[in-house]
Amino acid sequence: MTPAEAREALDTARTEAEQARGLVADLAERVREGDEDVTGEQILAQRQLAELAGLRVEAAERKLAAAVGADRDARAKAVAAAARKLISQDDMQPVYDAAKAAVEALQHLVAVSTARTERIKAVSVQAVIINDELKAVARAAAESKVTPGGAVPIRYEPEEPWPSAAYGFRGQTFPPTVAVLGEGTATAVRPGRMAASVLALALNDDRQLAGEAREVFNASFGSTIERLMAEVPGLDEALRKPVQG
Repeated sequence: MTPAEAREALDTARTEAEQARGLVADLAERVREGDEDVTGEQILAQRQLAELAGLRVEAAERKLAAAVGADRDARAKAVAAAARKLISQDDMQPVYDAAKAAVEALQHLVAVSTARTERIKAVSVQAVIINDELKAVARAAAESKVTPGGAVPIRYEPEEPWPSAAYGFRGQTFPPTVAVLGEGTATAVRPGRMAASVLALALNDDRQLAGEAREVFNASFGSTIERLMAEVPGLDEALRKPVQG
């Protein structure tokens, strides 16, 4: 008998017991109201039926307890079997390989991003330096122009912020950016931000995973790595081995 069937049988037994007790109460009330047709034998017989119904309730309660216990025991044995199967079939190698590949891919991404950033920085610094020189020359030329009396400088247009545009380019160092007019713009992306953004893309807006990632970034990288190596035995060694094909 399943727990559901046992509960249904208990509900039925309780209903029958309640009805039996109700009949005893009805007979007693009829006697109190002067009904002489009610006999002692009837009341005694109904009380015996009510008592029997009560015993059936106790029996149903015991059956329910036994059914619940048997069901719990069966489920516990099933979980134990699933746990043994999990342990016997658990293979960490795919996880090791994926972790190593991910680390190497991110390291490559950081290296490529860093190299590009450095190239942009180098040209942007040169662009800012020459642009400042061009502004200084333009400023000096404007200030050298005076009125015929030679006393008061004439008014001239506001300083051009990008005189380098006359040579077809602009540049700034924060963030490092170089633009060639009519051709395109190159803006440096910080490698750490690039790596973190790729992680965010991989998490795919999963709130739980995002929360786990924030927990990692809120701690020192050293403690995070140490904790991971403790939680995943063999990962430290696996990261030093070539990825299995």
